[in-house]
Amino acid sequence: MQAFYALIDRLDRSEGEARADIEALLWSTFGVEQTVLALDMTGFSRTVQAQGIVSYLARIRRMQQVSAPLVAAHAGEVVKFTADNLMAVFADAGQALAAARAIRRACLALAEPLDVSIGLDAGHFLYVPHSDCFGDPVNVAFKLAEDIAGNGEVLASAAVLAATGAPAPAVWQEATVSGLCIRYAALPAD
Repeated sequence: MQAFYALIDRLDRSEGEARADIEALLWSTFGVEQTVLALDMTGFSRTVQAQGIVSYLARIRRMQQVSAPLVAAHAGEVVKFTADNLMAVFADAGQALAAARAIRRACLALAEPLDVSIGLDAGHFLYVPHSDCFGDPVNVAFKLAEDIAGNGEVLASAAVLAATGAPAPAVWQEATVSGLCIRYAALPAD
């Protein structure tokens, strides 16, 4: 992360051609064309208020223990866990879809099911390995997971479905969240 932030600091102090050169260096060093999986545990505020934070922390930990091996099993990388969220990246959109379905299935199959929603988007973004991601696909994946998807839903953007070569869904949905117009489809439950 230090090298990334050092470049951002240089960018912030630069102008003109030097600024363009640093931006190009950022993209050549950290730019990837991959799929982002964002997971959000639904009902956080309501559950914490009813059961307390400690109980919910145990649920978050279970989500981490269930999801991390499934991300790895589908050739993905966990970027980070933050609060009740997971961010993971996949070189292959099909693997990301398979991981999302597997995570949903595993979370719902627990003796005490975990309420999760998952969003996926694909495209060009900045990836600092095992630290963070920045860019439109990251924003879209999290908007799908946190703001649009309901409990147990996996929502995939048009870019993800196009990258897999899957047939277009019968029904596309669109939503505008935080000024972003997102075209997506809900993946059917297994």
